[in-house]
Amino acid sequence: MLNNIFDAETWARVPFEFWAAVFFVFGSIVGSFLNVCIYRMPLGLSIVSPPSHCPHCKYSIPWFRNVPLLTWLSLRGKCQNCGAPISVRYFLVELLTGVTFRACWLAFGHTSAWLALVYALFLAGLITATFIDFEHFIIPDEITIGGMGAGLLCSVLLPA
Repeated sequence: MLNNIFDAETWARVPFEFWAAVFFVFGSIVGSFLNVCIYRMPLGLSIVSPPSHCPHCKYSIPWFRNVPLLTWLSLRGKCQNCGAPISVRYFLVELLTGVTFRACWLAFGHTSAWLALVYALFLAGLITATFIDFEHFIIPDEITIGGMGAGLLCSVLLPA
């Protein structure tokens, strides 16, 4: 079934540039989740609960105010509720992840959509580890051990 979904002919039915845009948007969405991981993992907090909120006033961010890149720009990097500044890191991680996912599609999309996705997710793990390390001088075991497991699994499923 995965071979049918990631078959090159299936993906070629839609223009290559469309998939490049899709990979960018998907990457920025993943980048938004990476921001949650970067903030919460070193503090030992759950990455699932509570939902996204302002770190200053704890205002729960509604879904329509949680759009990667656009929300940060429209609110000028400030909380809608209390006006406290929101770090530019949030915007940069979303942008970097979107650009990275698009670059993976441009580099590997002609060969295999599956390969582009695997490389993009690998780089997402590196982005998370890098930003946590910059701030806390640690790389959580969930990233290193989880990354080893994911790498082994991907190597078995996709030897290319």
